[in-house]
Amino acid sequence: MKTTSVSIKNQGFSLVEVLVALSILLLVLVGPMTIIAGIGRSADFATEQVEATFLAQEGAELVEKIRNDYFLGYFQGTNPNPWSQFTNSNGYLVNCYGASGCGLEWLNNENLRAPINCGAGTGCRLFLNSDANARARYTHQPLTGISGNTQTPFTRTIRLTPIPAVSPNAVRVNSTVTWRTGTLIADQRVEVVTYLYNIYAAP
Repeated sequence: MKTTSVSIKNQGFSLVEVLVALSILLLVLVGPMTIIAGIGRSADFATEQVEATFLAQEGAELVEKIRNDYFLGYFQGTNPNPWSQFTNSNGYLVNCYGASGCGLEWLNNENLRAPINCGAGTGCRLFLNSDANARARYTHQPLTGISGNTQTPFTRTIRLTPIPAVSPNAVRVNSTVTWRTGTLIADQRVEVVTYLYNIYAAP
């Protein structure tokens, strides 16, 4: 009887082949993942930019409300000099006419809180109000006394500047929102500039 021997050779991949395969796999995966991460960062930045724009616009509108309230008092007979009050750099808006600017926010009615000095305390950092029924969704925490407020990346500064070279009856309003996003070193910035006039001044 004749015995036949069979030899079986175990063949596999060499280390070099494994490394090449892994390199190709990484190239295939890293590209799309980088693109997806970039899209996520761009979406986050776009959301923050829209939010900052609305906050800056709101700041300018709050100043306009103060001007309008002064004139409303004039027509109701309670404020004989509305424009003088509005442009008094040592009056109610003293912080807004100062170099550091001011912060404004709503109370839970039709009134505003007294302007705060952006050069003091936490500056004019904005906090997200945890009270869903509050009129001001964004507030300056030092004035609210609400412990549940969440700090946001946004800081809003409002500055008022008389412009006598243009008109004695004009004030420039700069409402600026700055924030830091992602890994960017520089602050991002949105600014709304508007002009308020003494529309009842004699021509």
